[in-house]
Amino acid sequence: MELTLAGLVSELGLELVSGVDSAQTHVRWVHSTELTDPTPWLRGGELLLTTGVQLKGAKAQRELIERLADHRIAGLGFGTGFGYKRLPVPLVTAARKRSFPLFEVPYELPFIAITERVFSELVNERYELLQRNLAGDVLAEALTGHVFPDDVQARLRPFGIREHVAVIAFALEDPTAAAGQLERILERERVPGLVALRAGLLCGVIDPRGADPVELARGARAELAASFGAVRASASRPMAPHALRLSFHEARCALEAVRLANGRAPEVASHKDLGAFQLLLSLQDDDALVTYCRGVLGPIEEAEGDYGDELVRSLDEFIEHNGHWERAAGALYCHRHTLRYRMRRVEQLTGRDLQSARDRIEFWLALRGRELAR
Repeated sequence: MELTLAGLVSELGLELVSGVDSAQTHVRWVHSTELTDPTPWLRGGELLLTTGVQLKGAKAQRELIERLADHRIAGLGFGTGFGYKRLPVPLVTAARKRSFPLFEVPYELPFIAITERVFSELVNERYELLQRNLAGDVLAEALTGHVFPDDVQARLRPFGIREHVAVIAFALEDPTAAAGQLERILERERVPGLVALRAGLLCGVIDPRGADPVELARGARAELAASFGAVRASASRPMAPHALRLSFHEARCALEAVRLANGRAPEVASHKDLGAFQLLLSLQDDDALVTYCRGVLGPIEEAEGDYGDELVRSLDEFIEHNGHWERAAGALYCHRHTLRYRMRRVEQLTGRDLQSARDRIEFWLALRGRELAR
C-alpha cells in the first residue's frame, strides 16, 4: 500500500491543520532539518520535520512554506515544546493559503519515531513491488508452456495456491495503478494468490478455495471501477495448478470474445462466452496451432517485413467490424481508401478472398490463434 501523508498522520494519532486535500500525495522520504531553506538538497515528495529554531520572525516562517510548496514537498511536521509552545500563527496562515500540509508534532513524540515509521512503510512498499515483479515472472514463465507441470505447482505454492488455480482478469485504462487495490481486495477476502500484469491486463492468479471465481471477479470489478473508471472483467474456471497457462488464456479469450458485444456483454465474462475460442483452447498441440497461424498469416508477415504487422492489424479490425469499411478505418485512424488498399494487398499475398465466408473464418481463427500462441 502506498504511503501517503494523510495516512501517516492518522496512524500517528495527529491532525493536519492545513492542506488536508493535498495530503494524499505519496511520501517518498523523510528528513529532519533546521535550515531556513533546505530545498537545494531535496527532490520533492519528502516529509520534513523541524523544530523551527532558525525561523526567527513571521517573514522567515512564511518564506519557508512558500519554498516548500513551490518545491512540491509532501508536508511539514513542526515540533513544539522546543523553540515554540504551539504552531506559529504566520506559519499556519501561510500553509493554509497555499493548501500546504502542516501538522504539529508534540514534544512527547520524538522525530525518530516518525522516521522509523516512514522507513518501515517504505520498506514494505519496496517488498510489495518486488513481490509483484516475482509474481509477474511466475505467470510469464508458466505461459511459455516450457515449464514442467510440477515446477508450475511449486512456483505457485509460496503464494498459497495449492489445490486449484483460477485467473480473474481486468481490462482498464491503467492496470498498473490498479494492481495494489486488487491485492488489497484479495487479502481482505482471504483469497490466496498473486497479482500480475500480462498482455495489457491486470490479472489475479488465485486459489478460489471453493468460492466462485466469477463472483470474486464481479466484486473486484465494482471496486476497481469506482476508483479507475470503466473496467471489463472475466474469470476462468478452477483448474489444477499445473493448468495455469490454460486458465489464463480462458480468462483472456473470454474478455476478447465479448469485447465487441455492443452493450450485451455480461458483467463478468467466463467460459460460457468463449464461442469459437473454445475450439482454439481445446488444441493441446501448440506447434500445430503455430503452424496453422503461420500458414494463413505468414505470407503477410514474411513478404512485408515491419509493414506486415500493420497489415495484420488492419485485417483484424476489418474482420472484427464485420467488413464495415468506415468503422474499421475509424478504429485504425486511417482513410477507408487506405484500408481498401491494405485489404487488396492481404488478398494478393495470401491468395485468399475476403468476400469468401470460408476465407474470412480462417483469417479470424488464425488471428485469434496467433494471440494464444504468443
